Amino acid sequence: MRDAKYIFTRREFMQGTLIATLGASLPAFLTDTVSASAARGVIPGFKDDRILVVVQLGGGNDGLNTIVPHGNDDYFKARKNIALDKKTLLRIDDNVAMNGEMSALKDLYDSGGLGIVNGVGYPNPNRSHFRSMEIWQTAVDSNRYSREGWVGRYFDNCCSGSDPVAGVNVGSELPQAFLGKKGVGVSFTEASRFAWFDGNKGALRPSLDTINMVSHKHDSEGETIDFLRHTAANAVISSDRVIKAAATKRDPVTYPGGRLGTQLKSIATLIAGGLPTRIYYTSISGFDTHANQLNGHGRLLGEFSGALTAFLADLKKIGAEDRVMVVAFSEFGRRVTENASRGTDHGTAGPMFLAGAGIKPGVHGAYPSLTDLDEGDLKHTVDFRGVYSEVLSKWFATDPALALGKKFDFPGVISL
Repeated sequence: MRDAKYIFTRREFMQGTLIATLGASLPAFLTDTVSASAARGVIPGFKDDRILVVVQLGGGNDGLNTIVPHGNDDYFKARKNIALDKKTLLRIDDNVAMNGEMSALKDLYDSGGLGIVNGVGYPNPNRSHFRSMEIWQTAVDSNRYSREGWVGRYFDNCCSGSDPVAGVNVGSELPQAFLGKKGVGVSFTEASRFAWFDGNKGALRPSLDTINMVSHKHDSEGETIDFLRHTAANAVISSDRVIKAAATKRDPVTYPGGRLGTQLKSIATLIAGGLPTRIYYTSISGFDTHANQLNGHGRLLGEFSGALTAFLADLKKIGAEDRVMVVAFSEFGRRVTENASRGTDHGTAGPMFLAGAGIKPGVHGAYPSLTDLDEGDLKHTVDFRGVYSEVLSKWFATDPALALGKKFDFPGVISL
């Protein structure tokens, strides 16, 4: 037998070689996960066949230049160089307007397909990208730390026997939000690469995307070994299903250029192919606009706007528009006052977007004051965990406290 440090083929794994190398046969909980639930075609803990797609706007999106308080003179006083011209804005009402590059989302808003939540943040905010994103993904108080993410805790507590592909991240790294004790959730950059390569057909190596599944650290050696068996077996069982779904023949709508459009197109294809995933996660980066913000921020918002509306049109084309809700967030907003480099520095609260099935259209949550500030930053008016709670309660019909640890007020952005 080869030493464990060597690479194993899919065939060897299925014959038990890798399992034996790791020291034992598959435990019962693993067998239940990869076979029984897959055979049933049912995912416990999810309402009907509903799907949630989470889009992360990485870097800290400037909310003031996204949902613009054009009716407030304090906005123009604080941003003499980067305040957006009223003539370019897409007016929502007398108080706020969308960035002029978001015309596709404005059309969606006007048709009743978009909900905007203003002033979203959390108490005692952290302005570090890493730490703030960790707080958003674990959904714990800012003075606490958690290994598990909010989606992972949901899978652990509400979705016993979940399919390995109940959660799918389309991107380079499995988000911490997915981490849980049971190891549900997979990650890949391209669905066609999510595979263990057969030595008879190609290079004798596992897909790098498959390795991304094994991203959770446990406290004891026994737990670690069980987790490695679990995720490795899930990778093998899942790979053929992912590749088959990704190969679904269809005529998609036209997506705009850029990574986000490609990722959302991939998610639409997996949905059309019948992959039993209930939570998808993807991201777009570049929102850390410290300098020359006007040159790039609008372009990013235009990419986000065009990709999201194309995705929703694609869902309608495949008949899945009534099954999918989209939630988009950024780890924090930017400071009210522009900096000396005609950009903005790390701030606190910002807007969230919800689109698709089940959302209550319109603007929700109070827009933060531009003068009553916390050390120069906006004071949040909506806790982001209230949005998570409302999604879990109304969209997935489960008790959100099981995933979030306690109750939070709903912002009223879901109509169910």
